[in-house]
Formats: sequence, C-alpha cells, structure tokens
Amino acid sequence: MRNMIVLALVAGTLTMPVSPVHSATITNNDDAQVTLVVTEDGTRRELVLAAGETATTCENGCFLAAPNGDRTVLMGGETVSIINGGTLIQP
Repeated sequence: MRNMIVLALVAGTLTMPVSPVHSATITNNDDAQVTLVVTEDGTRRELVLAAGETATTCENGCFLAAPNGDRTVLMGGETVSIINGGTLIQP
C-alpha cells in the first residue's frame, strides 16, 4: 500500500506543469556606455550598460531596442552582445 502511495505522488509530480524562468543575458562589448530600451509585459524601461557590463533581463520575454535602432524580440534564455551600438544574438 505504501509503495502505491509513493508511486502516485511521484507520478503526480511528474505530470505537474512546469514553467521555467529564463532570462536573457546582455553584454555590452562596445567601449562606451549604451542605453537599451526594454519593453516587457507592456512596461517600457531603459537599461543602461557600461562598457563591458553584463545584465540579465526579459524573464517573461521582451522587445529590445538598441541605440542604432535594431529591434529584437527575446523569449528569454538568449545571449545578446551589443557591438557597434547594435545587437547580435548568439544561440
């Protein structure tokens, strides 16, 4: 009987929906500070990165606008490099 209860608990846990949280990692590879515009969940904010700085953002996906006008959709989990004021997404 005890084994059946343990099996039922394990099976129930395995079938529970899982919603992992993934953030995008953004690195400014330029020699100067950059300001990115991040729109996430309908809220627009500026993300300022110093030269060489790395930040994580976009836990729920977002739109990212770079200083040179490049616009990118992020779902979370991406690695983004800022190069020459633009964006380069790496898988």
